[in-house]
Parts: sequence; structure tokens; C-alpha cells
Amino acid sequence: MLPNGLNKIMFRTPKRVLFPARHLSTTTLLRQQGSSSTTETKTVKKKDSKLTNFNPRHLGISAEVYIPPSFKNLPSFFRSPVVFGNALIRRIYTFGLNTVQVALFRYQSGLKPNFLLWKNNAIESYVDVNKAFAARNLSSIKPLVSLWVDEALTARAKQLPKNFELDWQLLKFETVPKLVSVQVMMVPGHPLEHIQLIYKFDTKQRLIKLNKNTHETETLDRDVTDYVAFLCDASSDELIMMGSVFESPPDAKLPKNFEDDMSRAIQRMKISGDIFRVNSK
Repeated sequence: MLPNGLNKIMFRTPKRVLFPARHLSTTTLLRQQGSSSTTETKTVKKKDSKLTNFNPRHLGISAEVYIPPSFKNLPSFFRSPVVFGNALIRRIYTFGLNTVQVALFRYQSGLKPNFLLWKNNAIESYVDVNKAFAARNLSSIKPLVSLWVDEALTARAKQLPKNFELDWQLLKFETVPKLVSVQVMMVPGHPLEHIQLIYKFDTKQRLIKLNKNTHETETLDRDVTDYVAFLCDASSDELIMMGSVFESPPDAKLPKNFEDDMSRAIQRMKISGDIFRVNSK
């Protein structure tokens, strides 16, 4: 038998470009305001400092994301034509919305999306994070994950039995990893260069557990489907794991793509950062 909760820890069933602030030269300030120029220049520098101090690791999944349910999870058309039809319409709408988001990003940022490279980087990050968690080496992946994911992984690592040594392996992808959601991320005071990408990873995974006391090993193979969100910096092609979401229920409605309640946004970022949580729905 496995220690209580160990399976749930590693396996689980399974959202305007602002123009830069205008700067006046020191000469102009002196001519216009005389001795007040020094104060105003310091104010401008202080504002610039705040803008450059932006840390992308602070961002998480703040808004609800609609993930089209797979056809195998939909009721048949003959048994529930309304639910099936609405889900199909929302799937088409989501595809169109993703296309618009990509076009908007290309037009406003002037950057060419490198989807193949981003997908490969996302896969590599996904593997590295899982391996590091099993090996209890979270410090090695801090630059790869948001503060919300880092916090959740640290809390879960404390639940791992100390008398067990774990090894995680990705055996194969059951299907080709798929980009299911694209959302342009507007950061005030910064040029448009960030985009939220959510990938579907349908995998077969292996977890090997070694009991240090008895020296017995146990191997668990599981099929796991994850929807993992990444924040992509298109100017450098670097990705940060923001968290994970779940497939939407067949009768789920389209949510708004932003959250105007700050407390709810923070709570959602915290919950979504726990990539090993079980879908309560």
C-alpha cells in the first residue's frame, strides 16, 4: 500500500498597447519651471524605476478560462442535442477568439509568434518541473515557474514522505501537445510582448517510489491529462509556468476574459498555481 495522499500529490484526474510615458529633457524643464526641474526629473526617474521593476513571475491565471470539452466527454447529440450543440458552438467561438488574439498580438507588438519553439519550451518546462518536484529540488526551477506555482509546490513538497525517494518519468504523449487557449497580456507601461498560452498535455507518466527503510520499489503508470498555462515573453521566447486549469463542463458558459475583482483574481491565481490539485468538479 502507498502512503496516504502520495498518489494525489503526483497524479490527478484531471485565461491596447500603452505608449511609453513622454519624457521632457532637463533643458526644457529648466526653461519651463526653473528650480522645480530637479524635483520633476526625480519623479520621472522614480516612475520609470517602477515600470522597469515589473516581475513576470508575479503573474498568474487571474481570470476564468474556457477550455472546450473533448468530444469523448460530451453527451451524444441524440441524448442531449442542446448541450452538444452549444458546446460545439462555443468550441468554434473559442477557436475564432484564439485566432483574433494571435492577429491582435502580431499587429500591435510587431513580433512574429514562434509557436513551434514555444511548444517545445513548454514541454521541456513541464518535464523539468515534474522531475524537480519528485526529486525535491524546487530551487532549480524557480526561474521557470510563477510565484504562485512555486508556493504551491513548496507546500506539497512538505507532504511527501521523507522515507520515500521518488523518480518521475514521462513515458510518452498519447496525443500531440495542443495549444488550446491564447490570451494577450497587457502590462501597463510596457510594450506588448507577453502572451498567455495554455497547452493540453495528454500523457502517460511513471512514478517510481523507493522505500528507504525496506529498499522496496513500486512503479505506478498513469494516464494524465493536464492543461498547463504559460506566460510567454515573445521578445525572448522565454516561458514561465503560471499554473493549470481544467476542461470546462459540457454545459459551461463562456466566461468573461478578465476579472475586475482583485480579491477573486488573487484567489484564482493562488488556486490555479497548485498544478497537482484534483478537479473538484
